[in-house]
Amino acid sequence: MASQQYEEQQGPGAFQTVVHWLWRLFSSMRLAVILMLVTAGLSLLGALLIQAPWEMTRDPQLYSYWIDTVAGSKVGAWAPVLSALGLFDVFHSYWFIVTGALLMLNILVCSVNRWRGIRLNLQGGVVRHQESFYAIGSSCAELATVPLPVAEAARISEKVLRLQNYRTRTETDENNVYIAADKNRYYRLGTYFSHLSLILFVLSFIAGSYFGFRDSSFTVPVGSTREIGHDTGLSLQLSSYVDEYYDNGRPKDYRSQVVLYEDGQIVRQALIRVNHPLVYKGIRFYQAYFGPAARILVRDKNGRDIFSENVPLDSSFNVQSYQYFEGLFDLEEVDLSVRLIRSAAGAYDPMIPAGQLAVDVKRGSEQIDLSLIEPGIPRIVGGLEFTFLEESEYSGFQVRHDPTNALIWIASVMFITGICAVLYFPYRQVWILSQPLGQGNSRLLIRTLSPRSYRSTSDLNTLANQIEKEMGEDGNV
Repeated sequence: MASQQYEEQQGPGAFQTVVHWLWRLFSSMRLAVILMLVTAGLSLLGALLIQAPWEMTRDPQLYSYWIDTVAGSKVGAWAPVLSALGLFDVFHSYWFIVTGALLMLNILVCSVNRWRGIRLNLQGGVVRHQESFYAIGSSCAELATVPLPVAEAARISEKVLRLQNYRTRTETDENNVYIAADKNRYYRLGTYFSHLSLILFVLSFIAGSYFGFRDSSFTVPVGSTREIGHDTGLSLQLSSYVDEYYDNGRPKDYRSQVVLYEDGQIVRQALIRVNHPLVYKGIRFYQAYFGPAARILVRDKNGRDIFSENVPLDSSFNVQSYQYFEGLFDLEEVDLSVRLIRSAAGAYDPMIPAGQLAVDVKRGSEQIDLSLIEPGIPRIVGGLEFTFLEESEYSGFQVRHDPTNALIWIASVMFITGICAVLYFPYRQVWILSQPLGQGNSRLLIRTLSPRSYRSTSDLNTLANQIEKEMGEDGNV
């Protein structure tokens, strides 16, 4: 019984110790720097490492295929490891979410932790100090002999401070007058603008990753229309694509003439160029890349057209020193998938002659047939008639939608406002002690304080000179 009572008595103490330890941990600037570095590192990985398309991450089979083919061709044997760590979808990974949440908590705790000091500044702090206080630091001065009574010297000092936009407070005792003054105290709240803006930045980044979308591999062949998806009701048609080059082979211009549909109705026609995106209802279409395509016609045994589209060859793989481009499409009506493979780029290819396509027909993982087709010549492959109508091109776009754009703008304004408030309107404090010397004379002890030491010295000299000047103008000296 005594042991149980002892544990009950010790329980709250242990809990308070843990809470205190956690509070100190999350109020640490060192932790904030570490979390910022981790967040920056994850963001850098997301920018440099290939990221899985949104639709692939929602379908386990598509994602597995993407890992084996696209990711595998980029990072090799590391693909399964990076996939297990979630680094092919960094901005939706637990690493990124947990780090962002901890960073927001850290900033919030730091802000709360600083409130006591800022509240004291807003209230004004202590007015009356011991004489030794006015000799602390380098920003101290003494007007040794002032030919004025204590009260008059204090009145003139207070007048000078008010002319310089200081808030003044005074206290007196039997002999002395104490003055405490400060200005720009409310600008100290700018630090909360900056802190809150950082929280909004992290929050908007996480929310934008979940409630928005970013498709970095949206390909549309010339003459084709493709749905945007993501419940937008939008589809994009590529009317034409042009790529121009300088004489030395450097790219000069990429441009795509497009038509944007919403629920089947034309809502926008535009020319998309590099750094000149199409924007509609917060969705941005950026010109990103381009590549080869093939117009294919497929007929069933009865001669009925079951597929007639331009297929983008937007994936690549390497076999020894050869690079191949491939494109995939499904024939749902006959439950088949088709893989088109173009001849190797920039080299003599003994397997697929130049100008021809390899057609790989599968049902699930089972290969049904594999054959070559020539332009304009129908050929039976897997029981279907394939015709390679013509070579073509596709244009690749990066499609983005971030519903938190407005929040990012608000956070940006708050961050700039907070930084400007703190940097350009630093909090300044002045303390003056007026003491009697006898025979109607007095002396002034002055101390100034500013976040910048050079500013404290400058304020001190300016203030002392102005007080002496004001005393002369009043005709008291």
